[in-house]
Amino acid sequence: MGTYAGLSLGRLEVACSKNENLLSFSDLYQEHDLKSKPINDSDDERPEEWYEQSLVLVKDRLELLGYTLEYAKQEFENPSPFTDDEPLQVSFEETMGILEKADVNRVDNEFSENPIPGIFSPDHIQKEIRSTRDLRFSFNHWDLDALLENFSPYSQLRVLAESPCNSDLPVIWDFDGVVRNGWVERDRVTHGTNRKFLIVTEGSSDSKILRKAFDLLKPHIKDYFYFVDMHEGYPFTGTGNLFNFVKGLRSINIKNDVVVVFDNDAEGVLALNRCKKLELPMNLKAVKLPDLEEFKNFPTIGPCSQELSDINGKAASIECYLDLEESAMVRWTNYRENIDCYHGSLIAKDNYKKIFLNQESKDHEYDYSKLERTLDTIISECVAIRSAENMSKM
Repeated sequence: MGTYAGLSLGRLEVACSKNENLLSFSDLYQEHDLKSKPINDSDDERPEEWYEQSLVLVKDRLELLGYTLEYAKQEFENPSPFTDDEPLQVSFEETMGILEKADVNRVDNEFSENPIPGIFSPDHIQKEIRSTRDLRFSFNHWDLDALLENFSPYSQLRVLAESPCNSDLPVIWDFDGVVRNGWVERDRVTHGTNRKFLIVTEGSSDSKILRKAFDLLKPHIKDYFYFVDMHEGYPFTGTGNLFNFVKGLRSINIKNDVVVVFDNDAEGVLALNRCKKLELPMNLKAVKLPDLEEFKNFPTIGPCSQELSDINGKAASIECYLDLEESAMVRWTNYRENIDCYHGSLIAKDNYKKIFLNQESKDHEYDYSKLERTLDTIISECVAIRSAENMSKM
């Protein structure tokens, strides 16, 4: 008979493998997601092990692997040519309308002769599923499987994540049996991803702040990102060097996934516009720190006066996205004739940077809102890269 391993959401099985043909789901998990418990009725001293994390956190990892709703729609509308089943006459939008309300906790694996309308879907959807597949069950495990059939395991998790009912359900990778019975060596079962994104910034301060922000605010996905090694000195200081780096990556057709992040200031905007003219490959993105409403009326000081100014695209360096004091102010410095605006810099920015980098854990009194939007901007670009890669392989 052999031994099975599987990936499940709650009690709904999403994927299954057998014996030495173990499917790996290491991309979904980190070290602390490994769970264990002793087996009291066994002579084997090794505890039972499995990986487990809530769907709401796994969802972000799925997106960074390119399993977006856009990709799921492509899968649904282009089913495998090797299946013997009739395609459902149900649209992706109708399917999502059902799955957005589906509570996997209510999945019933028991056989039932009589349909129970309305558990997951309207009557006509249930009739369509049964008439197409000759199923005479309530809308339970079997009918849900029919709706999910055209989705790969990761896309199944992604579409089911759209239902708030499923957010806290555990995504479990149960591999213990195939290891315990000798089909797979334990060191073959790992966690973490090797599909990482290189984040490149204008200077070492930017990289240190962004790395720390991922550690504090997005720990469940921080292993998806790595930064230029700064121990031997940062090689890309300034927008000019960073722009030349982008040109170099483009010319050698780099295979790594890279996101280059410019500051939201005059120099950064200029360099970003130059990058946009290069027609970069899909695995190389250039962005700047996001424009924010908070920066539209920001205290500034120039040679002659103080006033509230819009510093978006002119003086918003990474330090401006930290938690600033009410007295925070930008000082205008040099005028850039080629873009017709002044360049500015946050006064005492090193002090704000030091306070942030010295944090050992998340401080509930600290305002991370601007940093969170910054990370969202970077993550969005990374998701776009990986989604485009997946779509190109379909």
